Amino acid sequence: MIEIKLYEETDKEEVIKLVLQCQNDGTRPIVSVDDQPELLCIREKYLESGGCFWVAKDNGNVIGSIGLMNCRNGIGVMKKFFLYPEYRGEPYHLGLKLYAELLLFAKKNHIKKLVLDTPKNTIRAHIFYDKAGFKKISREDLPVQFDYPYKDCDFFLLNIIDEVN
Repeated sequence: MIEIKLYEETDKEEVIKLVLQCQNDGTRPIVSVDDQPELLCIREKYLESGGCFWVAKDNGNVIGSIGLMNCRNGIGVMKKFFLYPEYRGEPYHLGLKLYAELLLFAKKNHIKKLVLDTPKNTIRAHIFYDKAGFKKISREDLPVQFDYPYKDCDFFLLNIIDEVN
């Protein structure tokens, strides 16, 4: 059974495995935990700073993740949005479900702008972000500075206009 849950410390190793496996799939330069140290302190970097981090689980095993870093002033950074390939698209729509959790949280917590980074060659991700209303922006137009593991990446921005009742 697939379910989306809030991150717990017991998920750490499985989240790291998921992220590194998805990132190091042979389509871009290899990255490690050293390139993204927030993976080692998800509770502090996401949860305790006013953001959130979710995991998707199938029979108790982590199969997907998404995180939101709250940068204050109504700005959030969406990070670590990954799914194992067999859980992408039909029939699960798991990416949409994880993203919906993040967006609802962002709206409830008065986040008005979401930014993210993604490698230039991740066409499927670019299509997802475009459909979700994100606009590609330059590094210079980022409203906040944040760490990202790839030097050759694209940046996206979403202005959240809908309010939660």
